Amino acid sequence: MESITSLTVEQCRTALKKVIDPEIYQNIVDLGLVYGIDIAEDRSVIVTMTLTTPHCPLGPQIIENVRRELSAIGASSVDVNIVWTPPWTPDAMTPELKKLLGIAPEEEEEEKPALMVEPPPPPAKKKRGLFGWLFR
Repeated sequence: MESITSLTVEQCRTALKKVIDPEIYQNIVDLGLVYGIDIAEDRSVIVTMTLTTPHCPLGPQIIENVRRELSAIGASSVDVNIVWTPPWTPDAMTPELKKLLGIAPEEEEEEKPALMVEPPPPPAKKKRGLFGWLFR
């Protein structure tokens, strides 16, 4: 049985899925904004993350929500380390979120074998009427 005093990275990651980026309306984990989670023996947590842009006006709100969600699961303290390297791009999103947002690359269809279709028969010769000999 797990000790009551332990806190795992997976528990933290699950809690951070409740933190929604207010501009994109998706959680920061699936967006790929969380780069790392470090937990000390005293249950203090350091989250290394980025924001979608350095000029994000809602960055302070996101950071506060990270602290709130991790404190709610028992973190003794939470430090949020915002980094800009590597810069965030939509490539960091989970494949499922990319599909949901309609930005996933289209899956290549398997090459289907060409259908073997018989060519049509040549057209029938036209019958020439009474004056056909004139138009040869």
